[in-house]
Amino acid sequence: MSIYATPSGITIIGSYNKDWEKILSYEALHFIGSLHRRFNGLLVDLLERRKKTQQSLDRGISLGFLQDSQSLREEKWEVLSPPQVLIDRKVEILTAADNQQLELCFCAGASGIVVDFEDTLSPTWRNVIEGQSSLYLALRQSAEKVGNLEKLPVLHVRPRGIHLLEKHVHVEGEPICASFFDFGLFCFHNARLLAERQGGVFFYVPKIENHYEAEFWSSLFAFTENALSLAPGTIRATILIETLTAAFEMEEILYSLKNHAVGLLMEPRDYIFSVIKKLRSWREAIFPDRSEITLEASFLKTCTELLARTCHKRETSALFALTPYVTSPEEDNAEIFSKLREEKEKMKALGIDAYVIAHPQLLPGVNHGFDEKTKSEALTIEERNAEIPRDNVGDLLNFKIGGEITESGIRNNINLVLRYLSSWFSAKGTIESFKIKEDISSAEIARSQLWQWIHLGALMDSEIPLDKEIFLAWKTEEKELLSHLPFLDKADKILEEVVLTKDFIDFLSLIAYEQLQG
Repeated sequence: MSIYATPSGITIIGSYNKDWEKILSYEALHFIGSLHRRFNGLLVDLLERRKKTQQSLDRGISLGFLQDSQSLREEKWEVLSPPQVLIDRKVEILTAADNQQLELCFCAGASGIVVDFEDTLSPTWRNVIEGQSSLYLALRQSAEKVGNLEKLPVLHVRPRGIHLLEKHVHVEGEPICASFFDFGLFCFHNARLLAERQGGVFFYVPKIENHYEAEFWSSLFAFTENALSLAPGTIRATILIETLTAAFEMEEILYSLKNHAVGLLMEPRDYIFSVIKKLRSWREAIFPDRSEITLEASFLKTCTELLARTCHKRETSALFALTPYVTSPEEDNAEIFSKLREEKEKMKALGIDAYVIAHPQLLPGVNHGFDEKTKSEALTIEERNAEIPRDNVGDLLNFKIGGEITESGIRNNINLVLRYLSSWFSAKGTIESFKIKEDISSAEIARSQLWQWIHLGALMDSEIPLDKEIFLAWKTEEKELLSHLPFLDKADKILEEVVLTKDFIDFLSLIAYEQLQG
């Protein structure tokens, strides 16, 4: 049996494939090993800080803007000017890293594409390495497909978050952080090419919770630039605001990454999950059915507007991830495009500059209206430099939403998690549900709601509290309706565990990944 050539201290547990030797080269493995050795101790401290923050929230200590960085928020400073190709961001397509999808996206006509190793990926060993291989080839063949380098969309990559591991690669006996693995391999193989082609290497940084984590990423970027002989500021990042704690530290996060940041992105679904997770013991944060949590909710609108104002004040781009509707070639998609345009216009009114969509077929619904002045372009110099009011803490924490907890909503949550996990264990990272492309963030919302409703004894519309017995009975019935699906028993056991466990499990993927094969 052939094995990979690995540096001292690095072990590959994953299967061997001769076609993967280029990606998992000795030199590339040495580089990602250096990331682990340099930064893993700091990463452990950051994850411990997350636990302490959660303990404070569980004790009822509320959130607010940081007092000790007030002077930073009042000072006049800007992030580093963006590379030329990122000055006019409009629509960026989130895509899986497979050859067919990459080819579609490269030729679609969007201003950018975001290759995702996170929420829309089932991180089997094959999917992760094939994703890196597909990217490697696509970057070297895309110019031939499009015919003109200047017409290529700007490429961004979203690695997995710092809470996740890549269990198939060990450094000094420990599984390597998935962020080091995804980010490091991509940079090692493609950074110089992208620096020449598009003036930088661009990432979407997920799941940041505070400015300490932003400082971590900034240090990681600077270390990588030095190690790979890249000019300072070559690595740039769009930071996802998808956690409740990050919403209160947007300026601090930008400041910590001011030599690398090129924007903030509001990701509403992950943000909703974060609210439930962080405030799981707060009765004030009990939501009704998942379908009732819309973009009209005060806490989502407030966060989006705060994000836009923060970005404009610091001279960087404000982005928003639009609802990932699913189109059909056999149907008239006019209604979907109409909904998408309406959503885009609402976000534009809040100050959003650019948008992320789920697949190329949605471009006709959003790829217009960019000649009109956005809210940010219409701002005066005085408005840009004005201090952002800090009286919106109440709105950020206003979780009052009309609607009720219904049997249908509970069953839908059960159904979604079972179907999603079945798909995830089948190496597919998304499913379709009610003409929306659902990824793991939707499954996270669903199972978190179930946990919170049961553990806080939330009342259903029948005035009966949801309890363990009702949940188990309805779960059994929903499972029977899905008996044709693969890996259903495994999905069922995980759903029951994450919902009924006394201590909330921070991420569904943490427990599911232990059982993921392939």
